[in-house]
Amino acid sequence: MLGFPVTFGHGSFTFNEHLDAAGAVDTTKVHNTVVLDRARWIPNYRDLRDPYHLAQGGALGRVHKGVLALVAEGRIEVPNATQLASMSDKVRAMRAAFDPYQAYLDSTVTDGAYPLDYTERTTDTATYPTGRILLMRYMRPNLQPTFEERLTDRTQQPWSVVLIAADPREYEQTEQTLALTIGSPSGNVVNRGTTPAPVKVTIVMSGAGASNFTITRGGVAFILDLSTMIASDSVVVVMETSAPYGAGRRITKNGTDAFSLKTSAVNTWLDGPVGTTDFTITNTTGITSCTLAWHSARA
Repeated sequence: MLGFPVTFGHGSFTFNEHLDAAGAVDTTKVHNTVVLDRARWIPNYRDLRDPYHLAQGGALGRVHKGVLALVAEGRIEVPNATQLASMSDKVRAMRAAFDPYQAYLDSTVTDGAYPLDYTERTTDTATYPTGRILLMRYMRPNLQPTFEERLTDRTQQPWSVVLIAADPREYEQTEQTLALTIGSPSGNVVNRGTTPAPVKVTIVMSGAGASNFTITRGGVAFILDLSTMIASDSVVVVMETSAPYGAGRRITKNGTDAFSLKTSAVNTWLDGPVGTTDFTITNTTGITSCTLAWHSARA
């Protein structure tokens, strides 16, 4: 992360502009950049536990991941010839990009969370031929950046900022897709991460469908009643709350809530397990295409 450009979606703010996508240094920008020197990830957990009344100790409860925090620290580097003006420009840009209130106003749908895009190195060049993995987390500033002004050296200024992620998972930036059709009803969802990946399903209709259209994964069946559809109808299913696909499990038809289309058990939802998993569609009358989308996810 530290040896590559890092971009925050709000304001399209970029750290380490003096580095290119491969981590090479652009000497023309070395003294005109916002450098990210340190990044400290702070995971939080919560568990449910019951005390043993009138006895020592307690019972360990079920553990859930909580909000993830990132404490980022670095320095602003500016040219000596324009140090005061350039420093002020970069400070104002950081304050605008990492203003929690403005981030929320600009994206209330995501509660002010934006993708933080970064790169990590890997030795797995079979999967990642460049030796780099493009990753992201959706994060919101927790407070505006703090700055340390110094009279001794006006070409540098230390800064720090705290960001929080409601979804603590780390995702690959590239969305993968699998298109299933009547002629090709089965295929593999490949999750290259370490934790199950959230899945979004988009179904395009050519006419009335079956009352028991089914998506099956590992013996688990997700069923929709598509018998009332007409040509060009589009049904979207978001299988779980996640940063890439938003808050709440939901089903929409042409953009309008249609949760009642689901006829399988209330707790039957599908995700993309770690590794390669077969997904199959059946009872495909009226289906033009069924496209599964996901981002490989890491714990």
